[in-house]
Amino acid sequence: MSRIILLAALLFSVQSFAAGKATGFGLSVGTGIPFLGQVGANYQFSDKINFYGTYNILSLDSGSAKVELAMPEVGVLYHPFSGAFFIGAGLGQETLEVSATDADTSQEVRADVDAMTAIAKLGWMWGAANGGFWFGLDVAYISPLNSDVTVTAPGVPTSDPDYQDTVDAAEKFGESAYINFTFARIGYIF
Repeated sequence: MSRIILLAALLFSVQSFAAGKATGFGLSVGTGIPFLGQVGANYQFSDKINFYGTYNILSLDSGSAKVELAMPEVGVLYHPFSGAFFIGAGLGQETLEVSATDADTSQEVRADVDAMTAIAKLGWMWGAANGGFWFGLDVAYISPLNSDVTVTAPGVPTSDPDYQDTVDAAEKFGESAYINFTFARIGYIF
């Protein structure tokens, strides 16, 4: 009960801080590298505070091989100068699925990596404080907090050097931080 009261007090204080500013729910789409597709929702509390949720995806196919990298994320953006520039922090759940089908046996070999991630961002959202359409770009540092690796290779012994190389590569990906560039994000705040 005390957590609910604390949350209500926090929301009231943030909302009262936002009095007279553009507030509201918004939707956005974007593109970048490595995530080519980005779809999001945000709530603009004021010209300083914005909560967001985004689903990021990269999906590539080449013959019988497929790579899919996905990461839903949630976080908060802070606009220290009440303008377009922001800094932010969030959490994500990264999933990498790599698979290939052997043409001779028709068996699928796959590696799956799941990792909880910490996200630090900085960027710009021009027009978001005014409501309506806005345009943005950002750079995010994505750092895995933990990872879980699963390799499925029917008929391949776990002592096989190729199997071990696959496990090592998957574990290395699950422990490696990287940068995500969003070149263009367009949104609308209702």
